[in-house]
Amino acid sequence: MSEAKKIKSKKHFEEAIMLERAGDTPNAIKLYQKAVAIDPTNTHAWNRQMILYRKTKTKDQEAQLIKTATSEFQKATEAKQQDWLKTNQTKADSSRELAQVLGMLEPTGLPKSYDQTIDKWQTRLYLLEYRIKNARKKKASAKNKKQKLPTPVKSTPAKRKSKQIKTPVPKAKK
Repeated sequence: MSEAKKIKSKKHFEEAIMLERAGDTPNAIKLYQKAVAIDPTNTHAWNRQMILYRKTKTKDQEAQLIKTATSEFQKATEAKQQDWLKTNQTKADSSRELAQVLGMLEPTGLPKSYDQTIDKWQTRLYLLEYRIKNARKKKASAKNKKQKLPTPVKSTPAKRKSKQIKTPVPKAKK
């Protein structure tokens, strides 16, 4: 990716931050989307979008955004690796055997990449889907409980009669 694209993405990101601080959330989201369209590896723009969706309580859109962000970020990272391989083919060929022995290559031949950002997004998605799934169940079960409960009948509490134990009294003899 060229430096011009990174600079343009950063510019959109900074403008979106200003709009977000001013309280213009919809336009801030649009600028964040432009920033990640230019540079899919702009994790800050992806994260800010997720935060804004969370603040606006649009959980389904947030879940969809996390899925999109994960796939786009991985595609961009893989493209960067492919570009590096093309420009540094001799270095890659000389170290490929060692990397394979050490288990550092994917089945595709690309280096394994461990990115904490992807892990965080996947954890966030898992927790969000869990909340969405359980929130719907709770709402439905609360409605069912309201429908199933009988209407309370007002009644006066019954007085208890205390049981007295009668002991037989022996009769006197005459």
